Amino acid sequence: MHSLSIVLISYSHKNADIAFRDQIALNSDEIIHFIEVAMIDTKIMKEIAVISTCNRTEFYFVTQAPTQLFPWLVEKYTTIRGVDINRDAPTPLTQYDRDAVMHLMAVAGGLESMMLGENQILIQVKSSYKLNLSSSYKFPILNRLFQDAIRAGKSIRTKTALCQGAVSISMAAVELARKIYSSFSKRNVLIIGAGETAELVALHFHRLGVNHFIIANRDKKRRENLASKYDAQPISLERIADALQEADIVVTATKSPTYLITNDIIATVLKSRNQRSILIIDISSPRNVEPEIADIPEVFLYNISDLRQVVIESLEKRNKEIPAAEAIVKEVAEEFMDWYRALEVVPTISKLAGYFDHIRTQELGKYIHKASEKEYQHLDELSRSIVRKLLHYPISELRKQNHKGDLSVTKIDALWDLFHLREFDKKPE
Repeated sequence: MHSLSIVLISYSHKNADIAFRDQIALNSDEIIHFIEVAMIDTKIMKEIAVISTCNRTEFYFVTQAPTQLFPWLVEKYTTIRGVDINRDAPTPLTQYDRDAVMHLMAVAGGLESMMLGENQILIQVKSSYKLNLSSSYKFPILNRLFQDAIRAGKSIRTKTALCQGAVSISMAAVELARKIYSSFSKRNVLIIGAGETAELVALHFHRLGVNHFIIANRDKKRRENLASKYDAQPISLERIADALQEADIVVTATKSPTYLITNDIIATVLKSRNQRSILIIDISSPRNVEPEIADIPEVFLYNISDLRQVVIESLEKRNKEIPAAEAIVKEVAEEFMDWYRALEVVPTISKLAGYFDHIRTQELGKYIHKASEKEYQHLDELSRSIVRKLLHYPISELRKQNHKGDLSVTKIDALWDLFHLREFDKKPE
């Protein structure tokens, strides 16, 4: 029996800047390559899994040589990616066993995200799990760990409000639209801008079922790039008035110093729309929409100040849910640790019982020709009874400590050393 450890080595937004995170991020093919390279040296590595997103790259290992993992990782990044993660690089978060288990479950639950309670990370943990399953190697411990982490993430999302409510301006804009429209499949959305915020708005609307986008931006290449992602119509800023004719929802997200939608433009547009109402959400700074437009009955106009309050309230609500989410993480982590510890306690109990029975049968064999068949049967029953009583308290205590979570690897190793179970393990049964 060899004691195994679960080890985490993590770089994230908490300990590494975005430039370094970009340097070490891995795509699916690179992760598979890391797995294949890792499994060449089974003396160090038993199992490996990788999560790599824009905000984190984390390695989960099952190993019997924890101290060799970071040097191994340094060497592999140097040879595979040409990146030195040791010299002038941030120190990674390194955790072991229960702490590593709880970390992964907290990650899946959104507790470790830059944006508390974000939902995308659970999808990314699932993708990492599927990637491990797709490799040609068997990773029973990490597969079970990822299954339980996904279960914890789902439970947090269904049993708490940690992941509910808008915590970014782009998300708040979309949440506002949800309060006005029950369905989005037939809605036309005009997004003015093609930067990061505009792209996030498009992403959130697309997930709600929007299929009809118009992307307006001054830069032709940028508007076409964003439009290509959502099969949208790219237009110049000069054509905004035309786009307003058919738009149900308008979101402005530019750095324009002047109003792009004025009172006069809206007055003209509404006539051709037969006074059909329109929702305009101005999340630009400075504002892109003339404030007086809010006085027009057919227009629902909201600006960035309105949405900031929504974000503040949502974050306050999410923060209140942290204890409930952490309780779920702790519960699922303990269930996993019970299973994980049992992987070592069950063979230990079995080997200990086998060792005692081996001694019993050896000694009993000395009397096979000295006692009658009936006497030998009595001796056999007596010796079995003695062994059972000798093992009763050790085995009961092992099971009890394992259930309580008090059974450490050190205690198990001590048993194997005391009774030389490793040597016995090598003898033919």
